[in-house]
Amino acid sequence: MRGLAGYVCVRALFAVFGCLPHRWCVWFFGTLWRVAYCIVPRLGRTADINLSIAFPEKDLAWRRGIMRKNAVEMGRLLADTIRLSSLDSAWVREHVEIPAIERYGQVAAKRGVLIATGHLGSFELLGHAIGLWGYPLAAVARRFKSPRLDRWWTGLREARGNRIIDRTGAFREMVRTIGDGTSVAVLFDQNVKSNHAVFVDWFGKPAATTRAFALAAIKTKAPVFVAGISYRGDDRYRVESVECDFSGLYEDEAISGTDKVLRITQTISDHYSRMIREFPEGWFWFHRRWKTRPEGESESVYAKVRAGESMNCPR
Repeated sequence: MRGLAGYVCVRALFAVFGCLPHRWCVWFFGTLWRVAYCIVPRLGRTADINLSIAFPEKDLAWRRGIMRKNAVEMGRLLADTIRLSSLDSAWVREHVEIPAIERYGQVAAKRGVLIATGHLGSFELLGHAIGLWGYPLAAVARRFKSPRLDRWWTGLREARGNRIIDRTGAFREMVRTIGDGTSVAVLFDQNVKSNHAVFVDWFGKPAATTRAFALAAIKTKAPVFVAGISYRGDDRYRVESVECDFSGLYEDEAISGTDKVLRITQTISDHYSRMIREFPEGWFWFHRRWKTRPEGESESVYAKVRAGESMNCPR
């Protein structure tokens, strides 16, 4: 019953807000997110700690300003997700700028591409837009516990020719999909448990990052792109991307597999963190990115969250 109730609520939300002007939806959900920052202290404290780590040179006023803007962008993410099914290729070509789409198409026409992306801006729109540009891909995503909700949400994500790969046991399917000539997108920017992680520099501090992307790249020798989407005003978006050439690394037998994983993961992390720096209000600062620590480092960077210190409500 709980799964059915959740499914009905989500469908009702989409039905109601899908009829409203987009700017109203952005305002409404953005307001809800600001309220959440205030009434769920852990969200605000975590975001403040993360921003302090990533931008140590910035003061509290700047961090609170970013949190206020972040609430708006989280509202935009939800509003954009609600309207995905109504967007067509004409809208995407007018509203979503993808400077590297021609180059990406040339590479993807020859073989499957691995795309490293994350939770920056309207990331659901990013995959949708690439599909509507005529280059459908597969994306690794976590399934919902409710079968009804999962089937419906997956159908929404796959409506434009894309396909979802279940995050559980995704590696083999990623390799198979790349081998079949279809590109695969991976959201790689969240914390993972140490047994699945390689620790790379993330805004100057070691962060547990999935090994799966680099392992799939080495296994398939696939071309790699790093991509992120940002809002540019007036209902327009821009997809930034970087093409990474790892061909020499793939073939270099003098470099160990472990070191190859580290180098690939660090490279994509460097490119993606730069994209976040250019659009800081768009990232998931409320996620505990530095939760898993390297061996020998026992103190949590989020001790203040548990202790109830440094509450930050972006008024």
